[in-house]
Amino acid sequence: MKKLNTSLQFYCLVAALSFTGMLGCTSAKYVAKSFMFSSEAKIAAPEYSTYLSFPEIISAKDAKYPSVKRITDGGTKKKPVYNGFFFYNCSPLDLSQFDPSGRYLLNMQVTIEGREVRATDKGDIGMIDLKNNNQWIRVGQTTAWNWQQGCRLEWIPGSSEEFIWDDRSDDGKSFVSRIYNIRTGKTRTLPRPIYTISPDGVTALTHDFERMEHGGTNFVGIEDKYKRQWAPEETGVFKMDLRTGKSVMIVSVRQMARILYPGKLPADTAGGRLYIFREGFNVSGNRFIAFVKDVRIKSPGDTTTRTIGFSMTPEGQDIRYLYEEPSHHYWRDDSTIIDNVRVQLPSGGDRVRAYILFKDDGSGKPKEILWVAPNGHDSYHKSGEWILTDTYSTDGKYNLNGYHYLYMYHIATKKFVPLGKFEFRINGTYSKEDPGIFRVDLHPRFSPDGRLISFDSTHEGLGRQVYMIDIGYILDNPPMAN
Repeated sequence: MKKLNTSLQFYCLVAALSFTGMLGCTSAKYVAKSFMFSSEAKIAAPEYSTYLSFPEIISAKDAKYPSVKRITDGGTKKKPVYNGFFFYNCSPLDLSQFDPSGRYLLNMQVTIEGREVRATDKGDIGMIDLKNNNQWIRVGQTTAWNWQQGCRLEWIPGSSEEFIWDDRSDDGKSFVSRIYNIRTGKTRTLPRPIYTISPDGVTALTHDFERMEHGGTNFVGIEDKYKRQWAPEETGVFKMDLRTGKSVMIVSVRQMARILYPGKLPADTAGGRLYIFREGFNVSGNRFIAFVKDVRIKSPGDTTTRTIGFSMTPEGQDIRYLYEEPSHHYWRDDSTIIDNVRVQLPSGGDRVRAYILFKDDGSGKPKEILWVAPNGHDSYHKSGEWILTDTYSTDGKYNLNGYHYLYMYHIATKKFVPLGKFEFRINGTYSKEDPGIFRVDLHPRFSPDGRLISFDSTHEGLGRQVYMIDIGYILDNPPMAN
């Protein structure tokens, strides 16, 4: 094909820019590209939408989304197979689903959905070879998993050969963790389960999963030895050496109770439970966040829960108050955390959920409100230019209408780029109702090079499956300021 003359190219570009002025969601840069021609008459470059607030994403009727690809096999109607990673990254090297090369993607397969996990329910552990037709490679199994956080499956930071997951011991009396080496094909067992691993891949932090009260986050099959105690001295946060399996308790639940209530421990704790909910190392691993939950039974059917975030050193020292009601945190750097919490805006009014930056300075005060939006699972892109997050399928303030929204926030321009709108389906049926612990959060994860996003979803009616989106074009052509 002959090359179009430059005059025609110029008029096409002018028309594109003029047309863009009438659009409120798409940058001129991207529409103009779709109007350009070359000697090869290339296919128009993909477009994407941008918005100035989260509510605009929900109300948009013509949003342009990148293509989505399912990479797991859902089995058959008679024998369905559900796949997922079940969580997201809370710091750059935390809970990596991808191996460092980006070739292997960790995955757990289960055969149930929409009911409580039982001690006999097994999950198959393995990896997907993205460079070999998404081949499934099974390497092990677990009976220690839950709906909201899986089995804490992850590549050990810094390793391209070993990954780890939680399991129940062979005699069924304790929770353990298994480390598999893809080069040798051998598995070794450590005496405790893990929750998170330090950035150097040497130290794991953990707690008693059988003590968890938060819906869908406990491991079943083993009874909490201290269930009749509100704040026991014998359990808390444990630190374990992944090389030797040696572990030590670095802070007890009782110690945290004394920090929470320095004057006098509360008297109305009968039937209640204080427990460690989550841990997460900062970027260098010199401190970590710990969520402490205080469950009280005020009267039959009247239970209250308070969640408090603290930070401390890996030795359990220099404990600092971080903030109230932590939800889905991400360490941006050693002293800065982003989380979605309720806050009162400077303009006043009722408290609303927003993405907020906190400093690990003991003040507990927000340092910057980034944007107002429903709760989600947030991660920074490796470039530091983007924040990736999602939503639940239901929310009391926003009419999500049974859809999970996946989007990125461009920090420089404060623009929102929607990546998808996914129906929540349970047992194959679209539902607008709150599914409770049986919800399937997207929990989006970046690939090591930052150009792919992996997430769990049920939108095809196949139960939980793993999907991927290529965001390379968006990264190479970021939004422009107005």
